[in-house]
Formats: sequence, structure tokens, C-alpha cells
Amino acid sequence: MKKAVAQIAALVPIALLVFALYSLYAAPAEPPRDWRLHMTQEQHDLMVAPIDHAFRVAAYSVTWAIQLGYLAWLGLKWSGLKRVAGRASNQN
Repeated sequence: MKKAVAQIAALVPIALLVFALYSLYAAPAEPPRDWRLHMTQEQHDLMVAPIDHAFRVAAYSVTWAIQLGYLAWLGLKWSGLKRVAGRASNQN
């Protein structure tokens, strides 16, 4: 049972990485380089805010994916060591 939970926990970081890639893909396009000729600073800031938010969401998702992936890896290693220790104690 614990091994199944650890395997499911290993899938969560993969889902977070997919979500991070999707949020980068779905982010709106950046304004053109000559934006100062066409809009004010406030308009530019309003246009760039969703892009900044999408990159921030992606960064946090990758960070959580790394941390949860390490935790899942530790869980899988721990369950493997526990199983080996159980076999060793049964043989004695």
C-alpha cells in the first residue's frame, strides 16, 4: 500500500511540470519592441502583467515539482530499504 502511495506521489511532480509548460505555452505574446511608439507605460504594464504572472506560476510549479519529486524519490527509496530489511530479518 505504501509503495502504491509513493508511486502515485511520483506522478504529482510530472503533472506539475506539465502544468508549468502549459502555463508558459498559454501565456500571451510579448508586446513588440517598439511599444513606446504605440502605447503608454501604463498600457504596457497592463499588457505585460499576465505574462509575468504566467512565468511566476511556471516557476513556482517547477519548484514544487522538484521538491515533491525529491520527496517521492525518498519515499520509494525508503520503501525499498524497508522491504530489504524485512527480508533480512525473516531469514535470520
